[in-house]
Amino acid sequence: MQISWAAARRWQPTPVRLLGAALLLQAVLVWRAFGALLREPGQHLLMSTYDGAKNYFTFQAYVQQPWANGLRWFGQMNYPYGDYLFYTDNTPLLAVPVRLWSHYVFILAPHALDVYHALLLAGFFFSTALLTLILHRLLRHWGLVLLFAVLLPWLNPQTSRLLVGHFNLAYSGVVLLAIWGLLGLYDRVEAGRPVGRWVAWLVGAFALTGLVHLYYLLILALTTAGFFAVWLLRSPRARTARVGAVLTLAPVALCYAVVRLTDGYYSLRREATGFNYGPWRLQFSALFRAYDYQRVHFLVEPRDPPPYESAAYLGAFALFGLTLAVAVWALRPQAVRAFRAAWRTTPERQFLGLWLGASLLGLAVALGTEYDVADGQYKVYNYFSVFFYLQKLTGAVAHFRTVGRFSWPFFWAVNLLVLAGLDYWLRVSRWPWRWAVAIGLVALALLDTYDTVKHNREGLLPNVLTDPAQFPELAPLLQGLRPEQYQALLPVPFFHVGSEDLPLTVDDDNPHSLHAYQLALRTNLPLMASKMSRTPPAHVQALRTLFDADGPAPELRTRLRAAGKPILVLFDQSYYDGTNPLSAQQSNPQARALIEAGGSFPARQHLTLLATSGKLRLYRWDVP
Repeated sequence: MQISWAAARRWQPTPVRLLGAALLLQAVLVWRAFGALLREPGQHLLMSTYDGAKNYFTFQAYVQQPWANGLRWFGQMNYPYGDYLFYTDNTPLLAVPVRLWSHYVFILAPHALDVYHALLLAGFFFSTALLTLILHRLLRHWGLVLLFAVLLPWLNPQTSRLLVGHFNLAYSGVVLLAIWGLLGLYDRVEAGRPVGRWVAWLVGAFALTGLVHLYYLLILALTTAGFFAVWLLRSPRARTARVGAVLTLAPVALCYAVVRLTDGYYSLRREATGFNYGPWRLQFSALFRAYDYQRVHFLVEPRDPPPYESAAYLGAFALFGLTLAVAVWALRPQAVRAFRAAWRTTPERQFLGLWLGASLLGLAVALGTEYDVADGQYKVYNYFSVFFYLQKLTGAVAHFRTVGRFSWPFFWAVNLLVLAGLDYWLRVSRWPWRWAVAIGLVALALLDTYDTVKHNREGLLPNVLTDPAQFPELAPLLQGLRPEQYQALLPVPFFHVGSEDLPLTVDDDNPHSLHAYQLALRTNLPLMASKMSRTPPAHVQALRTLFDADGPAPELRTRLRAAGKPILVLFDQSYYDGTNPLSAQQSNPQARALIEAGGSFPARQHLTLLATSGKLRLYRWDVP
């Protein structure tokens, strides 16, 4: 049977087949980049330092902690005070089901990190599925739908979070969920169809994103508000205004109610610090600065890479596509004006125009509310940022201090607009070389994706958290130890991060905290040290008294003695014999004093030596 070229061009796969093909191709890329995580369980991590190590620990420790702790309580750090689930940064929407499954179906604790990796990788498939649905609605060329449903999940700035250790910020499907949801809502409103059930579903879905990470909640709320504001400016309708108000405010109210009602420490917490901190704002040049691992660079870019919180590269496909459009406009302005006049009347262009307007609201927030210029002699205010006004109404806005993240919807606005414009141009143009231009632009996206997949594949690290082989020096300390005889593990030098009280903060030294994490997980003992978010300053103030000359404060001493068990102390001599200059490196005098006080802690509290391994000491402390 002969198949003509014209018939082949007219062939259209069904939506189900297109989705299946996209997911299959995505599986190939995920396997190429992260196959080792699945082939060699328990052997690799995406990040093994600082926030990444802490986020892994809080997920693993939450799953394996005693069932008596319940679901909303995390008792494996900040002992004896612990903290509530939403302040652990361990992705509650994932951690809670894994903990429930581990208790009621079969035990997942030994494989919790492998499950976590699988759930993180599932985000690529979720993004691809949503993109297939979105692009199938916006584009006519199914080849573009298939390719970019697979490629864009790798190119968006959130994917870079995986190797930074901000795992729950890597779910690009959250922003795509908003695009898909608003697209469906837009179609229903324009067609005069009922929207009640659709809005109710979106309210629930948007509220749940806050249980992945609270930043998603405000990013979606701000973008939704911007979307409806632009829509109402173009077509004022009372019904649209009511729907927009509900979809903007209801998810925030629901999620806030859940967090607030489950937080027994609410009155003890303080507001976040660091609002308008420079490295946490978007540097505008980051939009056209390729990542270091990418071979294709834009025509102009800053020499130095921006901070990781400013990762917002739009990609070679979008930037060179826009450059080409500007060049054509300069050479043939009448043709471009005619093209724009025809394209802007299409439903897909109208929707994407609304989304672009909404994303510009987030982009303005991402740039921060004020800047110092001329060595601080002048201050420039960003009146385009909604946060400039919100911070005058409520201090709660300071919680969302890392404002660079609000630029993420802008990536999707630009890329989807360029992609939709390319698709429309291929349909209406009769220029014979248009397909060569399209292939060139697609090739840029393929190259960026290839480099990103390769970078992630080469970025895998050994599992220093739960693999005993990575820390053989801990084996002598555990030999003959009966963890059930102890109530908690105290690492010395002590560290406590996340109270938002900077003078009280004592940052950890990564090798030391990794020793503490692995020892805590292998003994299932809670850590008296802590690395979480918004921990009440009163807790760290009390825990610091452990190293006072008189010992723990009366209230803390009573708590520790009530447990009826001694405390296990992990002591690292290298921090007190001149080998490690951690104390001398502290700019905070309170942190330096606390670290130095740890040197005399064993003698001052009459600790009993249990085991040694190199410069590591394991002591028993019977709290007097």
